[in-house]
Amino acid sequence: MTYTLKTFIGSSGERFSQLYEADEPGLPLFYPTAFIARSVRPSATHETQKVYLAVIKRICEWESTRNIDLAMCFHSRKFLSATQIDDLATYLRASKLGSRGSVISSPKYNTYVAYAAVYLCWLAQEVITDFNTRDIRDAIEAQNIMFLEKKRRKAGSESAREQRILAATLSADARNLLLDLFEQPFQCVERRQDLGARIRNVVMLRVLYETGMRVGELLSLKLKNLIEAAGGDSAYLDIVRNHHDVVDKRLHQPVAKTLGRRVPISERLEEQLKEYRDNWRAEVPKVGFSDEDFIFVVHRGGRSQGQALPKTAFDTGLAHLKQSFPALMQIHPHLMRHDWNYRFSEQADIEGIPLEEERPLREQLMGWAPDSQMSRRYNRRHIEEKSHEIGLKIASDTARIAR
Repeated sequence: MTYTLKTFIGSSGERFSQLYEADEPGLPLFYPTAFIARSVRPSATHETQKVYLAVIKRICEWESTRNIDLAMCFHSRKFLSATQIDDLATYLRASKLGSRGSVISSPKYNTYVAYAAVYLCWLAQEVITDFNTRDIRDAIEAQNIMFLEKKRRKAGSESAREQRILAATLSADARNLLLDLFEQPFQCVERRQDLGARIRNVVMLRVLYETGMRVGELLSLKLKNLIEAAGGDSAYLDIVRNHHDVVDKRLHQPVAKTLGRRVPISERLEEQLKEYRDNWRAEVPKVGFSDEDFIFVVHRGGRSQGQALPKTAFDTGLAHLKQSFPALMQIHPHLMRHDWNYRFSEQADIEGIPLEEERPLREQLMGWAPDSQMSRRYNRRHIEEKSHEIGLKIASDTARIAR
């Protein structure tokens, strides 16, 4: 049996997803729907809910292929055997997109195991009327422990993983090409109908480069969020948390994962944003011009023309740029965020900003909460680089004095 995940937009703007049998699309599956509605939705974002449902979808597929009904088994006080737990864990780890035998990444798999364990505990407690008796509680807990033990141990240390993250910056070739493209955005464009999409894509990359914002925040920017320079103050962009925005008609709504904030932009980026808004965007059929309309829109003809740009279209635009400019192949939105933090540390050094002052400034511009773990991580990189410089100078003291 096959299953499908469907997403809807409520009248309040809230996004919600449900799991269906592909051959019986009329009603969603009862237990997955009840679990999400009562145990996940009150405290989790829609993106988290979708991950839970993706895991439950795999569990349902596993039940179907193994001819097992977990609800009936649990109702009869029959819990998963060690062999069945091994088999389910293997099924969760299999990649649906790669070649036969390929697996998903360990972090993703560990998340799947953790979410599956939560659902299995809930389901057992849901269908067993006297689940609160000691023997039933112990049986559910034993199954849960056995299942969680299927998590994969990290292949490398957390420190090594952190070092890889912190070392991620743009290569010199990618940076030079990117900066060149910012000033000459129409390079290699042959057809006039592609000019609007090209300037849009380049301006979006420039926003990511200058501000380090997330791509969800970028795609959520509305016309009212561009505040033009005035009275000696620079222009800036307002980033607003916008979960369940009733104005946003995108089924998979891009959202700001971090705190709302204002981020300054360069004079040249302000000019390009206004040029895109007033010239290229304004020519798109069916586009809106109210404060609540989004800055970046679909240019190509079709039902979605003039509407807010979805994440898939952003990815397609970036892929086209990479095809035209191979030096950009390493670029992805989060790398731009890492690179911004690296440049922030360099600028803090130039200006002589003490580390204790650098951290809250970084947190404000990145939208992190005070005392954020991420700001600690980037400051730690800064300290390590400084200590390396000083250590090298001390090491150089051992050189013999030339006679």
